[in-house]
Amino acid sequence: MLELGQVVAQIGDMGAEVKQRTQRLTDQMATALQKADVSVDEWAATRARIDAMGPPQWQQWATIDLPPSTTYALPYPAPLTYTALATDGSQIPLDRHAMAPCYLLNVGMIALHYGTGERPLLESRATLHYKPEEIYSTSQSGEETPVSERWVATKRLLAESAALAELIAVNHQRDATALVDDPLIVWTPTGESDEMQKRIIDEFCEMLNAGMNVRVPIAGYVSRPGHRDVVGTLRMTLCREGCTHGPNAPCRAIAHLSDAQLFSRLLSGPGDRSQAFGSHALNLKHYPPEQQICFFYLHVGAEVARVEIPQWVTVDKELLDKVHVAVYDQVVKGQGYPIALSEAHERAIVRGPERDAFFRLVEQSFIRQNLPIMTTRKSMSKRRPLV
Repeated sequence: MLELGQVVAQIGDMGAEVKQRTQRLTDQMATALQKADVSVDEWAATRARIDAMGPPQWQQWATIDLPPSTTYALPYPAPLTYTALATDGSQIPLDRHAMAPCYLLNVGMIALHYGTGERPLLESRATLHYKPEEIYSTSQSGEETPVSERWVATKRLLAESAALAELIAVNHQRDATALVDDPLIVWTPTGESDEMQKRIIDEFCEMLNAGMNVRVPIAGYVSRPGHRDVVGTLRMTLCREGCTHGPNAPCRAIAHLSDAQLFSRLLSGPGDRSQAFGSHALNLKHYPPEQQICFFYLHVGAEVARVEIPQWVTVDKELLDKVHVAVYDQVVKGQGYPIALSEAHERAIVRGPERDAFFRLVEQSFIRQNLPIMTTRKSMSKRRPLV
């Protein structure tokens, strides 16, 4: 039971801290805007100085070709006829208290056809994983341990990408754009070897290749992004010779500002986007050159979203404009979030009653086959609380 009286004073202190933090961000914003809003020639000189400094100590930074304040309006209205493709996934994770070690993946698959009068594709695909090689990982010492929830999430991501590749193959002759409800920069489970990380990313890149081969652009949509890549590069403009990057160094002056906060000021209104930036995320070392991931920020009205795109979309103005228009139109149709991704989520999500029905089905199957039901007392108490 939560005794709210115990935290009333702390809630007041938190409010005071938020007020101070807001003032700090206001000061940081003024500094960042001053460094971002420069001429092409000024930025070229700044870029040369940054390049000579080498990579910064912090991980988040970006390649910025034009002045950071460069923005682009919506290039043209959304076409009356086009197709939006999307997938999303959900899971019933591996639970050591359940009656049998297994996990379930459910992937929603969406194809919305505008202007043709065709019925949309609204489907889901469930798969059960229970074989030893699916639910256990083997350490270097040969010990078997249950796979982590992070690993199950990675398997779900790969199932989503494989499903999207299928949708692209079926719809590639249409004017189609494919959306992913995740960044396109894949972060593999902590502790995995470089070889395993590369294997996971290679499998993910099969979906990117599927789009590239038929010129169907793919974009990863990130709502409420907390990235600091562009700000990370702007921090380098504040560094002086011999900068130590310590707590009192000049480059710390904008360290807590996010890209989304910056572009909420740089982008004039809904539909505007930033230039496309190059990412330096560590996992991109496993991506092939044509699939290196870039990104831009898009003002969608209620927020500034981050849109990630592969290199082959970035360098093709026709495809880049197509992504710009399609993503914004999907957000408008979805009243603040891409409608194709919302529909994919609705098809993928496994709700509580469905989860309970799944375990009842497993229990009935075990009973029919005279198998022992090993549900733990902890699991039973969670499903049937005593009070």
